[in-house]
Amino acid sequence: MIFLLVPVLAFIPAFFWFFIFLREDRFDPEPKKLIIKLFLMGAVVGIAAAFLEFAISLFFPVPMRELLSGFFEDPTSGGLAIHLLFFIIIVILVFAAVEEILKIVVVKEFAFYNPHFRQVVDGAIFGISSGLGFATLENLGYFFETTYTEGVGMLIFVFFVRFFASTLLHALTTGIAGYYLGKAKFSKNKFVFWQGLLAAVLIHATFNLFLFGGLVGILLEIVFLLIIFIFLIRKMESLEAQTIWGLVFLKKPKAR
Repeated sequence: MIFLLVPVLAFIPAFFWFFIFLREDRFDPEPKKLIIKLFLMGAVVGIAAAFLEFAISLFFPVPMRELLSGFFEDPTSGGLAIHLLFFIIIVILVFAAVEEILKIVVVKEFAFYNPHFRQVVDGAIFGISSGLGFATLENLGYFFETTYTEGVGMLIFVFFVRFFASTLLHALTTGIAGYYLGKAKFSKNKFVFWQGLLAAVLIHATFNLFLFGGLVGILLEIVFLLIIFIFLIRKMESLEAQTIWGLVFLKKPKAR
């Protein structure tokens, strides 16, 4: 019976965070169809990310989870050298980059030239939509796996961790990348988008490192995400973000 509730549990965090973030775009709200489309495409690229990350992991001499848990439990045991920390950080950065690039590509391909993308804050909303779709797909996988292997008690724990940590992470990082995509669209400084994407990758990678720090790591990542949440909300409420930039619509370039 509990398996029938897993899909519902997987969507609840997304609904909650949508309610929070969409309030920041109440003066010129985006079409619900476009939001849903980006959400669904975010879930689709989540599948692509899983395959890419699996392919990358085939090149690891030791399974990534085992390597990380071994380092954080006792970096001097099991023959695990300290210098492998550098390798671990690189791998985490690669995984974070794969996910952040795929999520923001959804916004670039399906929303950037849409006439409703006329504010900087729209980029953040579109990014959040893609990120929440990605996170919901992850939730489905984690919740089914946890229910099957660990039982209902652990499912409840994982639900709350992913509700207030992992799902929020994906909304924040793609929201930040989307915000700076919006800045790039309505300014001459196109490089600012890459700065936003780099920030998203670094935030995601830092979060992933905290995940392997046990209970202390979970507490640290929640504080970390709270700081990022406040930063993004303030950006979304700024005059720059809320300005409708002359209602100038960009046309998608024709394929040659």
